[in-house]
Amino acid sequence: MSASLALAAIGVAILVLGPRLVDAGWTAQAPRLAILAWQALTFTAVATFVLAGVTLLIPITTLAGGLGRVFHACAESVANAYGSAEFPSGALVGILLAGLMPLWVLSCVTWELVSGWLRRRELHRSIDMVAEPDRGLGVLVVDASAPAAFCVPGRTSRIVVTTGTLDALSHDELRGVLAHEAAHLRARHNLAVTMSQALVRAFPRVRLFRAASAQTRQLIELLADDAAAASVDRVSVASAIVSLAEMRAPAAAMAMAQEGAVLRVSRLLQPLTPIDPWRHRLLAGGLWGVLLTPVLIAGLPTLSAALSDLCNI
Repeated sequence: MSASLALAAIGVAILVLGPRLVDAGWTAQAPRLAILAWQALTFTAVATFVLAGVTLLIPITTLAGGLGRVFHACAESVANAYGSAEFPSGALVGILLAGLMPLWVLSCVTWELVSGWLRRRELHRSIDMVAEPDRGLGVLVVDASAPAAFCVPGRTSRIVVTTGTLDALSHDELRGVLAHEAAHLRARHNLAVTMSQALVRAFPRVRLFRAASAQTRQLIELLADDAAAASVDRVSVASAIVSLAEMRAPAAAMAMAQEGAVLRVSRLLQPLTPIDPWRHRLLAGGLWGVLLTPVLIAGLPTLSAALSDLCNI
């Protein structure tokens, strides 16, 4: 029971304190690490409650597993390490957390993946009806006066620009836009967005998951901006973001200038100092600690029982 309570306490602490990462200044300096931090927090928040449910069920399943006489003493020691199996309310909570919760999250992830695929398929069909390929640029061009640029991820990924974009942007600005969109496709940023949105669908009232979804969308734009700035100068990338600031893109696409434009332009024009290597390693180590601590807490009673004389078979 103590392992279950410890896991639940960690889960609650992550749900309460996790959203404070929004205010951390280093996230704009290291957007890739920040995305991993949000993923670690959200994954661990779910995993702690699932593991808490598992630890509530272990005493019951261990004693009722029919392990045989030779394993009976070891089974009892494992059960006792996690707590008593005599409380049906604990078993019910365990079933909800360890059984129904993972199924609910999995169903929401599946929904997001399938619905996203369907939206992209429909968008591909619409694009095929109105777009013409530009083999020199390697993009599809839509005849529209309003500047817009976006990519459609997936197996048949595409970058789409309008004729208004070609008219409005300089050569370097256009190169920056194309490099930005190519970075999204190459890194499959849509998967990070999908996973974060699935948790919002599963638990819409939980602030941590809403913050993680919003921050993930913004941070992947910072990563793509950095990739674009490696191809052309930062001023051209910032200028392209401003030129496309009023654009509208389909929901299934990843657009150039629809997330955090003010922060992105400021970051490009006034580059931030890279995060210190020692601090980067410290933060990365902290993420591993966040991920591994619930597993260690959940498994420690079993390890202790396994090392006892009763389990030396």
